[in-house]
Amino acid sequence: MQYSQSERLNIVLDIVKKLKNYKLHTGNTIDLYNSSLCSFITDFKIITNKYIKEEKEYKGTLYFEEINKNKNPLFVIRI
Repeated sequence: MQYSQSERLNIVLDIVKKLKNYKLHTGNTIDLYNSSLCSFITDFKIITNKYIKEEKEYKGTLYFEEINKNKNPLFVIRI
């Protein structure tokens, strides 16, 4: 299924909302605006920007070290 750029943007915004509200084991939430606090932020920004702008297939896993969500994904994008 091909998504429009607007639909892909809405998918990414939903993922960002879930990440911002995800409670860490410390009780805090993730600060997506400070890439020095979370190792995955820079990669996540690059991947999501490309996903929104380009109409191509994306597959793979991004390890969220701070929330330990590699084996049980927090979310999945399927195209």
